[in-house]
Amino acid sequence: MFSAVRSCPPADRAGPLAQLRAATRAHHQRIDRLMDLRRMRDPGHYAGVLRVFDAFLAAWEPAVAAALPPQWHAWLDARSRRPFLERDLAVLGIAPADADARVPSLSSAAAAWGSVYVMEGSALGGQFITRSLAEAGLFPHRGAAYFHGWGERTASMWRDCRTTLEEQLADPRALADACDAACRTFDTLSNLLESALHERTAVA
Repeated sequence: MFSAVRSCPPADRAGPLAQLRAATRAHHQRIDRLMDLRRMRDPGHYAGVLRVFDAFLAAWEPAVAAALPPQWHAWLDARSRRPFLERDLAVLGIAPADADARVPSLSSAAAAWGSVYVMEGSALGGQFITRSLAEAGLFPHRGAAYFHGWGERTASMWRDCRTTLEEQLADPRALADACDAACRTFDTLSNLLESALHERTAVA
């Protein structure tokens, strides 16, 4: 069940990124609780997380590309972390998900940008996760390629994404659509993780 939060907070003077962050805070916290850095070191838990992201990205990447104008497709392709994920599954001997996951409906370009905010932000957060995984013997060349992602390039890629989002979501109506889609993207991932990990958390 998706959250009732469906729009950004009052604009005031906050820019699009600040409003996206505020609108999704509780949704973000929910997925953090499910992933749980301490338990990510457990092979079974980690395998479940990787399988969820594999199934999600298989459906999410085409959905975002379909919602954005063609001139953005090369930009999206260059940021795909799915090859890293497939490498992790192969290295660790984890079977890929049986089928693509359901993803939130992205009915406009603005909605797609809101969903991009979630996944590009997760790439930045992956740098912190990578350091924790190293303590469990997981490294970019051995099972942690997805979270390591682009390594040192990740911060500059995030800055580029932030600039793009600020430009694309300057209109308040577009920003409202983006906030809605970002919340639903977080919730979809959380629901998938709950199902895969057999856990339950409070809905934001």
